[in-house]
Amino acid sequence: MRVLFFDANVLIDYFDADPTVFSAIRRSVGEIFVLDQVLREVGQLDAYRAAELGLQVYEPAFEHMAAAAARRGRLSFQDHLCLAVARAEGMTCITNDVALRSHCVEAKVEILWGLELLVLAVKQGGVLAADAASIGKQICDLNPRMGKDELARFLKALGRTRPVNAKKR
Repeated sequence: MRVLFFDANVLIDYFDADPTVFSAIRRSVGEIFVLDQVLREVGQLDAYRAAELGLQVYEPAFEHMAAAAARRGRLSFQDHLCLAVARAEGMTCITNDVALRSHCVEAKVEILWGLELLVLAVKQGGVLAADAASIGKQICDLNPRMGKDELARFLKALGRTRPVNAKKR
């Protein structure tokens, strides 16, 4: 199984759009871990609800906490912690945060954009393309940082031109 690691921004997007998709991703792609510190950033989701959705709360080791606390720069403590744990545990970091992504590249940590995870779940047979397109559209509609370009790239990766529920113009 492939182990995945969520940053708060993607976790919030997925939870707000359709929290049931976590189960399908877990079954088709791999285990989903979220740092306890990152989970606390997501007000509408606690450890009990996370477990119900198939997310595993990860308690970082002291050395990861210390390494993250000692780091400075453009990344938050949670971002440094995410990077340290992902690197140490060989996890894929799922994030839309550009600064975190560039640090992951430097540290040779595998990364995926948030919507790329849905594409992977479709390719693995865990999510129907039509359902993924609908969820992706919801994410883009709910998240002001996501736009039509991200949705268009996502739909193209799915092999679609528009979500099922979108009307022709």
